[in-house]
Amino acid sequence: MPFDLSAVLDETAIPRLLKEILRAELVRIVAESQDPLLDAEARLTELNKECDALLKDAQSKSFAACEYAILSACDRLDFPRPSVIPFPLGRGVTVLLKSLKAVERDVIETFADPLILAEPLLARHGLTVTDGRIPDLLRISDALEAALPGKSSEMVRKLTTTARIVMEFEGDLPLDRLPDHIDGILTRISRLPKHHGRSHGMNPNNRVPNIKKKLEEIADADAHDQAQYAALTARNDLSVGQKRAELAGRLTPRVTLTNLERHLDRLHDLLRSAASRKNYQGPTKLKTYPQLALLMKDDFKERRRENPLYLRVTLPKLRLRWSNERLVRLLSSPVYRGCWSDKRRSKPGRMVFRDAIYWVPLILLTMGTRVKEVLHLTRRDLLRRDGVHCLRLCWSAEQEGKTPSAQRIVPIPQVLLDLGLVDWIRSIEGGPSALLFPEIVSANADCPEDIFTKRFHTVRRGLRILHQNEDLYALRKTLSSALWRGGVSISDRQMIIGHASDTTIGAHYTDADMKSLKELLDRADHAIVVTKNTAHRHPTIAGCNLVSGTMASVEVRLDDKGDLGAFRVVSDDTGAQVLAIALVRNEMPKNPRWKNLQVVTEAQAAEMAADLCGEFHLSPPEEQTMQMAWEHLMALASDSSEAKLKSASE
Repeated sequence: MPFDLSAVLDETAIPRLLKEILRAELVRIVAESQDPLLDAEARLTELNKECDALLKDAQSKSFAACEYAILSACDRLDFPRPSVIPFPLGRGVTVLLKSLKAVERDVIETFADPLILAEPLLARHGLTVTDGRIPDLLRISDALEAALPGKSSEMVRKLTTTARIVMEFEGDLPLDRLPDHIDGILTRISRLPKHHGRSHGMNPNNRVPNIKKKLEEIADADAHDQAQYAALTARNDLSVGQKRAELAGRLTPRVTLTNLERHLDRLHDLLRSAASRKNYQGPTKLKTYPQLALLMKDDFKERRRENPLYLRVTLPKLRLRWSNERLVRLLSSPVYRGCWSDKRRSKPGRMVFRDAIYWVPLILLTMGTRVKEVLHLTRRDLLRRDGVHCLRLCWSAEQEGKTPSAQRIVPIPQVLLDLGLVDWIRSIEGGPSALLFPEIVSANADCPEDIFTKRFHTVRRGLRILHQNEDLYALRKTLSSALWRGGVSISDRQMIIGHASDTTIGAHYTDADMKSLKELLDRADHAIVVTKNTAHRHPTIAGCNLVSGTMASVEVRLDDKGDLGAFRVVSDDTGAQVLAIALVRNEMPKNPRWKNLQVVTEAQAAEMAADLCGEFHLSPPEEQTMQMAWEHLMALASDSSEAKLKSASE
């Protein structure tokens, strides 16, 4: 390996190089002392020559005799080879090698234990011998090997992923060097796309996976984002605030801070495993969470200085309850009122398919179950207890729940009874063990929830109700919110949705009175209208009355300060523009080119927007900054007729 002419060793590297040279030389001395073929006389003669060379080099300060030991240690520790050996390092290595050669001479002449003779050197350089063995130079791959035994398959996958990412970025680093590289490693991981590793490159004609390297995924994401920055930078009609708001929906989402913390935790796990199982003697904690947050903050500031529009988009899962607008769109959709075919559920038609896509969202919304719990249900899980039809959850090995409290019996709420769930279950053929949703489980028996989530994702996208924080699992939170509005206590809500409860009834859930529990569930009013449908020969959903008025969407433009500068309202039914407003005080390059745009004061805009609420149900923008700007404007509208008249007169 050639010299790096630009490399300069930091002073902090000197003690680590000395420690590594000591470790490597002692390993050699121990091995040679146990070699029966060692020519003692020849080795003693060689030692005298080496000591003379070290003494001569020390006098001339050239350090040629210790150069090989230094460069070899640099290679092993992944330090750059210095163009010039620093005097403190050369002097320290010379003294160390002279001491080691004295130890080696005594070992050959007296047959003493080299580790006992070297105890002062070991103590001076912080090297500990365990069970008569010198510690090995451990690398990330060694730590991973030590960490995997006894871990669950899921944890094995996660630890392996973290280790492989680090090794792709920095190579198979010695563990002693990991603290030096940790800032760069975490900063690079923070640039990974949120869904990295999920693009396998396979298609029906080519089943050979083509998995991209992490650095390639980062480069692709950066190239995509750079194109978005360039496109919006060139727009002269948009304010800086509007550009940033629009970029939030265009840029590649990156891994969240929580995800970074998990990677950091796994690195700590690797180091602790190496310490307990492989005699690793370095630090086992690289960074704290606050230090990690500060590192990401500094990285953001640096990138913002380079690019004033820079945003770090992460889209963390907040799991909000479903908005009333999206619930109405789902429950009034072709899925429940008539679709084109089983593959095109979002297109209106005359077919209703009562399968997993139909029933599972309804069960999650009205009973608060988990997806996997529902998908593994069989015909025998339909019970009648206390005169009430119920479903038992997580009662078999295949239905193992997330927590012990997941094993429970839940009464079927009235809305599902009205929709004919019980009659549908009774009609399933195949005996008590027949699955309710075999079309999902047969596709992936181990993780059927993955299959269903992907299929339902396609339906939601077709219905235009796809939202980052309102996913399938958030329907459980929607039920909890509805129960709260119905006055159900927190302990009863926990019990219904399968969370741990410290109450007596929660600890003995299966012994609860199902009739009383059903009354609690029925307090969650989702305003679902059920009607008899002669065409389909079973009850169907006629509509959902959670919102009143015609649904309309609000589009917002922000000014340079991030405040609302203009907005317009568009009817969801017809797509026609209802109202377009620009504010007089807005600090925007140009007003948008909307038809019939009116320029008014902020107070007038608030009143005109509020007046629409009597006829339309207004859905705010999904982007958070735009949504808050709109909500602020609506907060300025008068609360009473008298206040509105006074505002108009002013």
